[in-house]
Amino acid sequence: MTFQHWLTEQEVVIIDGSMSRLLEEQALEINHKLWTALALIEAPEAIFNVHKRYFDAGANIAITASYQATVKSFSELGYSEADAISFIKSSVTLAKEARAASKSPQTKWIAGSVGPYGAYLSDGSEYTGNYQIADAELYTFHAGRIKALIEAGADILAIETIPRLDELQVILSIIATFDFPVMVSVSLKDTEHLPSGDSLDAFQTLVEQDKHVVAYGINCVAPQSVAATIEHLAAHATKPLLAYPNSGAIFDPISKTWSEDLSTKEIFSVDAKVWHQKGATLIGGCCCSSDSDIALLTQSLKG
Repeated sequence: MTFQHWLTEQEVVIIDGSMSRLLEEQALEINHKLWTALALIEAPEAIFNVHKRYFDAGANIAITASYQATVKSFSELGYSEADAISFIKSSVTLAKEARAASKSPQTKWIAGSVGPYGAYLSDGSEYTGNYQIADAELYTFHAGRIKALIEAGADILAIETIPRLDELQVILSIIATFDFPVMVSVSLKDTEHLPSGDSLDAFQTLVEQDKHVVAYGINCVAPQSVAATIEHLAAHATKPLLAYPNSGAIFDPISKTWSEDLSTKEIFSVDAKVWHQKGATLIGGCCCSSDSDIALLTQSLKG
């Protein structure tokens, strides 16, 4: 069964949580331009452990550690293009190995993470969209990673934390050449706009019309923004909606840390039920969430 067919039969789909938090719990230092992708080089077993913990907690979808893993970023550290592609492909392999190792009974899928150009810049601009780059350069930047993730056997791609529509259009043009399913999520300036100022309505029109987009919504936004945004999208959605917010903490792009460890218990129990009632089918956590949050989410929505 394909992911797309399975998805049409689900009332609730559980997405995993933060990769960075669980890597840090394993004493990894990821204050680096590669962020979590550094572990693909230095500690792949730690990534395996993260994926297995989320699968064991009940997640249906594991998102790979390739958010900041690009040919360009690895090349700038002295690695060859072949090495870069190998690292990117290993992000899928590690998730597959964790899926095989987990004894939890739910259906499990691997989503290859594709972060925005702003993530590569490592300056927090995935939350502002404040960068200048030509479409042709964006195409080259994203194409290598997308190809590698598909070749490695990802079930779907997670195009995530996108701050601008022009970048999303370039990414979707690449996806069209592979005829591959994607779920797309954007970051927000407010409940009706992307960080770039592009309207949420324009985003919805784009992804509703694209045949490769099988689900769409928001990620790494404050949990307080989710209900209103999902309600807004649900009014015109014909495809499943997704939401995986952060804890509400504030990100410091210099230290690569979040402002405080906020309580997430209510977010992944009470709040998540509201998001589902408003129209979200795929629900999980982003930065600062953990496997205990995903276990709580699973219990709250599927228990």
